[in-house]
Amino acid sequence: MIKNKLITSFLFIGVLATSGFAQESNNSLSKMTLKEAFAGKFLIGCADDLRINNEAYQSSIKTQYDIVTPENSMKPQSVHPTEGKYNFVSTDAMVDWCEKNGLQVWGHTLAWHGQTPRWFFQEKSASIGENANVKTSFSNPTIPPPPPPTTPPTTTSNPPRSNWGGNRGGVDTSPQASKEVVLERLKNHIMTVAGRYKGRLVGWDVFNESIADGGDGKTENLRTFSWYKAVGPEVITMAFKWAHEADPKAQLYYNDYNIEQGAVENKGKHASSMLLLKRLIAEGAPISGVGIQGHWHLNTNLADVEKAIENYASLGLKVSITELDVTATGDNSGAMGVNQGDRKIPAENYQKQADVYKKLFEIFMRHSDVIDRVTFWGLSDTRSWRRGQDALLFDGDLNPKPAYKAVIEASVTK
Repeated sequence: MIKNKLITSFLFIGVLATSGFAQESNNSLSKMTLKEAFAGKFLIGCADDLRINNEAYQSSIKTQYDIVTPENSMKPQSVHPTEGKYNFVSTDAMVDWCEKNGLQVWGHTLAWHGQTPRWFFQEKSASIGENANVKTSFSNPTIPPPPPPTTPPTTTSNPPRSNWGGNRGGVDTSPQASKEVVLERLKNHIMTVAGRYKGRLVGWDVFNESIADGGDGKTENLRTFSWYKAVGPEVITMAFKWAHEADPKAQLYYNDYNIEQGAVENKGKHASSMLLLKRLIAEGAPISGVGIQGHWHLNTNLADVEKAIENYASLGLKVSITELDVTATGDNSGAMGVNQGDRKIPAENYQKQADVYKKLFEIFMRHSDVIDRVTFWGLSDTRSWRRGQDALLFDGDLNPKPAYKAVIEASVTK
């Protein structure tokens, strides 16, 4: 009888000790920041131009993240609005601020069909003055004053990213420049922009969103306007070579949305991305990795996400999740005009969102040997291009949501 009581006592003490350890472990996790939780696994980043940040946002950036991607200020429209004229005021201030505060910077993006001024593709006589002779209803983003930011964020601080691009059929009616002229302009742009920040940026998204939506996955399915019409498929390889020449130590990525879709069955946009990446490697493009943007929603196919990471790694490439957000309502992708969903989001959706985020980060942890970086596209639900769909880990007052806790918990999985 005494022996049984002793065994029972030891078991009870063991339970208390285990319970106490678990509670202490949970308390320790709850106090972790994002970058602390994933230290030694991969970098944690955010996207912001650092133009309008109050003290709370500045503190959040410094506390939670390792690396910052400029959301709009390094895109061609902002930094190179007219031929021979560059505007580095905002980008210089951003890079300076990050360096002073111990943050790394990722460049985004050297070439894209969107937010690229028309002059890149026009004859000189047609390109005097920004976007001359262009008949379009799209508006061009302006370049606001640089940091240091002192005022609270407003609804216009992070405008929805534009899908406005050069040389789209039916829009630009001006005479088009020759292939040689277009290539020379792109080379000068890359050499100037990437060269300016040589040694100061971790890497660059060299080309962005080259693959069209749809398609059966039997071809690269490149877009049929902008760079791909003015030059051809080889423009991507050439851009990588110029970026490497401008900054030999920078990591160089191809970046796109929805390229994980179809990975399990090797079809659709994923299959097209594999064909594109294999060609770039075969042509000697100095490509370091591929960026899966990660604009996802509550019903995202997680099996495709994991298989895509495995497939890209099989090519010898690193992988980053470059523009992560998971909408709590409606659809999501890197394209414009998706279903925004019901703006009166039910409470259970936030728990579903947390579950998706946790499963995603469990996938990332399983593949931390090939994943370099996970970057959230924005800072809060109101500092996001998916404003109204509550897609990030923090609400508009920077309070952590259930998804934040779920992501932190995923950091201890294998």
